[in-house]
Amino acid sequence: MKAVGARHGGVTAGTVAVAWTLRHPAVTAAIVGFRNAAQVDGIVAAAEVVLTEEEVREAEGAVVS
Repeated sequence: MKAVGARHGGVTAGTVAVAWTLRHPAVTAAIVGFRNAAQVDGIVAAAEVVLTEEEVREAEGAVVS
């Protein structure tokens, strides 16, 4: 997830995970927690991250591993 995030301007692994979740056609929203206000920016940024099919497979491999 960190490698994918690095390719998207250095977004966090958490941002990539939210973007990966939101791209699923059955998901219409995601409830995401945060510990401080600074983390909100990463959550909002997830809506802007467009993952390639290769990145989706990479992320899915990280989840399965």
